[in-house]
Amino acid sequence: MAAITERPTPGDRLLTEPLTQGEPGKWDGEFAAPPDLGRTVHVVGPVINVKPSDTPHPRNSRGELGPVMMTHRNRLSVDPLSRVIGEVGHALDRRNVPADALNRAPKGDINPVRVQVSDPAAMSRHIKRVAHYLGADVVGIARAHPTMLNNGRISDEGMAEGGAEPEDLDELCRKYPYLIVASTAWDNEMIQAHRHRIGDTAYHGSQQKGNLALRSLEGYIKELGYTALRGTANGQAVALAAGVGELGRNGLIITEKYGARVNMSGTLMTDLPLAPGKPIDLGVEDFCKVCRKCANTCPTNSISFGDKVVYNGIEKYKINWLTCYRLRPFVHKYWEACLTCVAVCPYTKPNTWWRTLAIKALQTTPIPARGLVVRGLKWLDDRFWGAVKQSRVQWMGYDSGIKPGEQACTIAGCTADHEDHGQSGKVAGEVGYYFPLKENTNRFVKRDKV
Repeated sequence: MAAITERPTPGDRLLTEPLTQGEPGKWDGEFAAPPDLGRTVHVVGPVINVKPSDTPHPRNSRGELGPVMMTHRNRLSVDPLSRVIGEVGHALDRRNVPADALNRAPKGDINPVRVQVSDPAAMSRHIKRVAHYLGADVVGIARAHPTMLNNGRISDEGMAEGGAEPEDLDELCRKYPYLIVASTAWDNEMIQAHRHRIGDTAYHGSQQKGNLALRSLEGYIKELGYTALRGTANGQAVALAAGVGELGRNGLIITEKYGARVNMSGTLMTDLPLAPGKPIDLGVEDFCKVCRKCANTCPTNSISFGDKVVYNGIEKYKINWLTCYRLRPFVHKYWEACLTCVAVCPYTKPNTWWRTLAIKALQTTPIPARGLVVRGLKWLDDRFWGAVKQSRVQWMGYDSGIKPGEQACTIAGCTADHEDHGQSGKVAGEVGYYFPLKENTNRFVKRDKV
């Protein structure tokens, strides 16, 4: 799905929008009908498949987003833990980043002795169990459609640059008719410390684990004797078609169990016989029309308050990826990944009985009457959780109750309250210190314009 793409980080939502123009895909035959992606997203016109090189991280590496952004991508992180589990450019030595070694590892061969599959539904259940065992929290299976694919040359190692004609993507979907999306969820308590090092760690740590789980699943499918191509498809589109979740106003897939705290980035394309899932209805379509908490709290005003628009043949809520993406250089001393739109989403709550009851109540309400239920649930969320949760979060020596600049520890990035250092941070009750939401909006937008 060219216009509904996963983000390298939560602050990069919809960063893989098509940034250069080309010929729209002209699908026919068995792929003439658009894929069913549920109520939150509709394919309503021709779709231009995205080239991986046109996504913001590669563009930034080429200097197309300006000198400030390019410098930031290769800036050493002030937090040593972020250097190990974060982006390669933020580490002192890329060899200290396990994910980099995993990304550059040679691909394995496919077992010539193929396991025969007589029951695709049973194999689907088995693959999901294997993925969960390997570390994935959410797993979904969808039938491949050309509009879900990236635009690139396909090899045994996955997607590469070069471009592909629409008929090539058609043939690819016939040869490898199933798509798997697998990912890990960010820790709910840690994610409450958005705009903080604790939230950064929740995000980066989850991504590293998810990458390992996906690579392991890829190897498992190859050992069964089938092809597994990584990086060929848009993870969000696969998640929608597979019934993993729905697309929210914040540009994130909202799942039934984890809410918005899952980054749908990892996909596999395979010829292993599987049974694809179907889109689900969690009430996200009706909730996002009323809620707007993510739009109200976005530090860069990157989330729309208005209705959906049609972009690249897709009807959806349009995110301003550039303003979201370019916040980072101005806050890197305190945090790297914003995550505010994840934390404030009413669906991002502990998976308790009352949360399940609220979702089931919304699901079982007839669609015309859902607006009233949504307003009631939104009122309860504001009443008990507030517009933005500001509670103090403590994790492994990090403490959101200590203001940046008043760290007690001399170790870079540590905010622990070490009395023996004689420079104890100031903690006020159970309230956390988080960078103000709106203070950076004007100053960073006016500088280093592309």
